[in-house]
Amino acid sequence: MDEGMRRDALHVAWPGLQQVTRQDGGFSLFNPAHGTSLDVEEESSELVTTIVDGFATPCTLDAFLAREPEVPDELLLLMVRSGFLVEVDELPFLEHGFLRPTTTPVGEAWSWSDLPERATPGSWIVVGVPVDLGALGPGGARQGPTEIRKRVSGPLLCGEGDVIDAELRRLYPALQTHVADLGDVDPEGMRMDHVGARLAKVVRELLGHRMKPLILGGDHAVTHYALNELIARGTSFGILHFDAHHDMTPSPSLSHANVFRAAIDSACVAHIVQIGLRVIERMPLYAVRSPCPKRTIVTAREALRGDALRVLAELPRDIPYYLTFDIDCIDASIVRETGTPELGGLDVACAVELVDYIARTFTLIGADFVEVAAAQGSYNAAASIAASLLSRCVIGASPFEPLPNDVYDLAR
Repeated sequence: MDEGMRRDALHVAWPGLQQVTRQDGGFSLFNPAHGTSLDVEEESSELVTTIVDGFATPCTLDAFLAREPEVPDELLLLMVRSGFLVEVDELPFLEHGFLRPTTTPVGEAWSWSDLPERATPGSWIVVGVPVDLGALGPGGARQGPTEIRKRVSGPLLCGEGDVIDAELRRLYPALQTHVADLGDVDPEGMRMDHVGARLAKVVRELLGHRMKPLILGGDHAVTHYALNELIARGTSFGILHFDAHHDMTPSPSLSHANVFRAAIDSACVAHIVQIGLRVIERMPLYAVRSPCPKRTIVTAREALRGDALRVLAELPRDIPYYLTFDIDCIDASIVRETGTPELGGLDVACAVELVDYIARTFTLIGADFVEVAAAQGSYNAAASIAASLLSRCVIGASPFEPLPNDVYDLAR
């Protein structure tokens, strides 16, 4: 059975399963909340029915298999993977939904049941989190996943043939990337802890198969759940954080303004580099200041004069890094489609150079692009820039050649 499956955890059949009998003697099983289905052939119908009936009340996987030894491990695994059986502890946050497919996937569209059979170590797997429970702005950051996806070039990331990067004067011969899209975490219920638990379940699964989550926010609070899953693995990693704000305001409750405060207390977080900071603000009266040697700040002004590259060059390469990019890191004269725009930020060329350097230089274990809001006019600069940076994050580690002056003709 799958190594990530908790055999000793209590599981139960999803309470809202729908069964439709077919003329060929089999039936189709549906979980509307998960968006999954299973076509059951006549010869397997008795086994599947045994599983569904056997988990009408909570039971562990091991106990069920001991009671029903004729049921293959592989079939039971498929029922769990497809969301027909769920852990009892997960029911509170899964009862309103789990994942929703998107009409504009970045790469190949996957469903939850595609894992683990299609898992490829090193692949980037996109998941959107359309919530803005902690963010402001026109249209809200809940629009971010849709806005970004609309502007990602499908042929660039998933097509065939050479890719030309004119800005960085590169030729990627016959570029092939590995990227797929699981859709959006269902925001139904509008509780940040439930949405976060759904995201955490996805991130945990992807990391378990050595794939890299590529999260589209949503407000910056969603990063908390990805970092928690990385911390839970117990190995050291670093955080590369682009933002106008430090997001370390002390507070007892989670918001987009304090998403990194808890993370830096973990021994697993070896370094955090914050690039683009430029706000001026007063800390709460009750706050107590303490040193944090693992933290490095590069202001927007310093980044524009090249200091960020120097800081990045000095970081150790023997640990992986998580990249998190709040679009308000970009100057507000360029990007207005975000909740808290700030003047004096990075320009696009600087952001491209830094994200490209990170993608080429570091081992990335995940990334997110957050705080993109809906367009205020016909063009969404924030979404377009996020889509461009996302693409460079995906292709950045691919081999390339200096861009020649060659031209292309259609093959005859």
